[in-house]
Amino acid sequence: MTESGHDMDPVDQQPDVVWPALGAPTRDAAVDRALELLDGVRDVPVEGHAELYSALHNSLLEALDAEPGLPPAAPRKPEGNS
Repeated sequence: MTESGHDMDPVDQQPDVVWPALGAPTRDAAVDRALELLDGVRDVPVEGHAELYSALHNSLLEALDAEPGLPPAAPRKPEGNS
């Protein structure tokens, strides 16, 4: 290695990412299921984050649309698709 570090592999130069821990359960099963999608974000390449966050958003919308005491509504189609 040279003093300037030009011989280092770019991957070795990346800073370590410290991921926050998931919060406590919300006591709302539908919301907790949606938030579980975040467990896998650190294993998904950056290119796949938009799809993962879109799935999380749609899952949270379904949780918000749910009537208490009724079975979950049918999954929504992604916004913008026909």
